Amino acid sequence: MQTFEEKPLQPAYLKVVRISTAITLLLVATGPAILVTAVSGIPWYWVLACYVSFYGLLLGLFFWYWKHWYKRYRYALKTVGLGIKKGVFWQQHAMIPRNRVQHIDITTGPIERRYDLSKLVVHTAGTSNASVTLPGLLHDDAVALRQELINSNQNEDTV
Repeated sequence: MQTFEEKPLQPAYLKVVRISTAITLLLVATGPAILVTAVSGIPWYWVLACYVSFYGLLLGLFFWYWKHWYKRYRYALKTVGLGIKKGVFWQQHAMIPRNRVQHIDITTGPIERRYDLSKLVVHTAGTSNASVTLPGLLHDDAVALRQELINSNQNEDTV
């Protein structure tokens, strides 16, 4: 049975997360800025200046956070199962035993598709944390990882 060493997420995933964050912040913050301009009587250029400053500050904070989040995210396929380490402020170490895996999905969003990335979603038996998502994998790596987890479960069932 093949075991993988501890691996980081793909570097392109940091771009995907940053692009998604920028789009989300833009969509969430634009509505209140327009509302304040329409209702308050404050000149639009002051609202625009505050909006751009606040947006820039939030974007900078999120970019800093995502950079450190990305550096700390690691995964490894071990003989006992799939191990995941993550967390900037609170460290999390999860181990998904191979014998608890029920089924595995691969999902890809529109921005991830642009960079040939996918998320591996492992559904397990049990109630707490019944599904674990491993983002930032090359699509081919996600397929290979899924196949390795499926094959190891089938080998255990036949023994």
